[in-house]
Amino acid sequence: MGLGSLLNLNSGRLKRKLCRWLVERIDIARCVLVLNGIDVELSANSFRQIMGLKDRGMPIVLEGENTKVESDLKLLRASSRGINIKDLEEILSNLTAADDRFKVIFMLFALCTVLCPLGGVHISSGFLFSLKDAKSIQKRNWATFCFHRFIQGITRYKEENLAYIGGCLLYLE
Repeated sequence: MGLGSLLNLNSGRLKRKLCRWLVERIDIARCVLVLNGIDVELSANSFRQIMGLKDRGMPIVLEGENTKVESDLKLLRASSRGINIKDLEEILSNLTAADDRFKVIFMLFALCTVLCPLGGVHISSGFLFSLKDAKSIQKRNWATFCFHRFIQGITRYKEENLAYIGGCLLYLE
């Protein structure tokens, strides 16, 4: 599916104080983490290496005609707010085969819990447009997409003084 070493991570819970400390040292304009006067580059390439995701050329599509994903929307109990993470977890735990349906639901779960969490209890049902064809999941530019979501999350946290930090903080640890 293109998740590489993500499946082998043994992280447990995030160290919130460490993450917050690191986030405060990120220079968003230059995309660097400044540690003791040394700039550590933050990029889609480093995200790819650390998180084990791939970029294989196909962009992530988040919009389209709902009729193309209608059956998935029903299966995943999607509402106008998106897909509830608890519902997703329940559906995933009840699957018995590692088929295409499993791949789609697992990838949604990985996106909303690890790769680009937003801090809420819903994930956008728009992801289904990129996940509809399970065979194309591994061909998408997941590293670049998740890295940009990480930067957006850090930017929003800093500019809007949010209580939570969106994005893949595991990348920093």
